[in-house]
Amino acid sequence: MIFIHGLKSDMKGQKSVFLNNLCRRKDISFLCFDFRGHGKSSGDFVDFGIGDWYSDLKNLIKYLNIKDSVVVGSSMGGWVAMLYALNFPKKVSKLIGIAPAPDFTLNLIWNELNSKEKEKIKSNKIVIKKINKEFSYSYSPKLFTNSKNFFIKDIKKIFRGETILFHGAKDLTVNYKYNDRFYKNSNFPELINITIKGADHSMSDKFSLKTISKYI
Repeated sequence: MIFIHGLKSDMKGQKSVFLNNLCRRKDISFLCFDFRGHGKSSGDFVDFGIGDWYSDLKNLIKYLNIKDSVVVGSSMGGWVAMLYALNFPKKVSKLIGIAPAPDFTLNLIWNELNSKEKEKIKSNKIVIKKINKEFSYSYSPKLFTNSKNFFIKDIKKIFRGETILFHGAKDLTVNYKYNDRFYKNSNFPELINITIKGADHSMSDKFSLKTISKYI
């Protein structure tokens, strides 16, 4: 199993630790890592985008010569996981998304920025969005420019393996209906969308993790 963390998260997150322990109990090999600009990896977060993080995953799998895996992506990691499954379908046996956010730079972040913030990005400046007292996102021009060539909406390829996308009904970041569009296109013909009533975007509560583990 390969676990791919979300934006501004890392491999020490609660879901990663849970899945690591689950794989140990089930005698499944487990791989997780920090993207560039995240956790213990080198680089400044504002210097990277989806294209860079997709390359991190692709290069790591190639270096380790992993030929078959269950790929699990959380939020932004779900976007990266989808990219890999569509481009290397023979190397993925199952795709699991946990509150996946494909194309979020276009459909979510950009739409939420006001006109002044958009002009700031266009002027090569960073927009800081404070989430709470302890956490904020830094949206850089690189995040948008480096991601625009990797939108799932522009990919016509097909991943025919089992695809399970989990959503939280209380998710205020990625609406639980966000990925309903995949019912209408042909990217993931074996798609199952599962919504958990009490879950938020993190989906790190005990019930969500227990439910997700049933599909591993």
